[in-house]
Amino acid sequence: MSRKLLHCAHCGRSFAPDRYNAHHQKYCTHGECMRDRKRLRQREWEARRRAEDAEFRATWRARCAAANARRRATAKASREPEAAAVGQVAVTDVLTGLLSQLADTSDPVLVGASMAAYAARGRRLALSARTGTDPP
Repeated sequence: MSRKLLHCAHCGRSFAPDRYNAHHQKYCTHGECMRDRKRLRQREWEARRRAEDAEFRATWRARCAAANARRRATAKASREPEAAAVGQVAVTDVLTGLLSQLADTSDPVLVGASMAAYAARGRRLALSARTGTDPP
């Protein structure tokens, strides 16, 4: 006599249920389906517990509020330096590309040397502008 095949509630594949638990079994034995079943069971347990137990509900709310505060603080801290860094990186990349184009080279050593020479010249000009003297 053949057994009746059921369809998994998660993946939809047909499977042969365990003969001792056929009337309860809704999921197949694949790893993803078992994880989904466990996740659903834990959610249902937590929802029941929150509905019935006031102390658990208060603890759950405090834990979630603390986790949300940490998540928001982390997101804010990671966003602020990125904004400044992205602007600086973009300017540096543009200047590097421009100097590479002007020097007509893609050799990083030559571009770096050109950037160092231009930076030294800029410092000399800035110093002479502050002191009111002619640049050397």
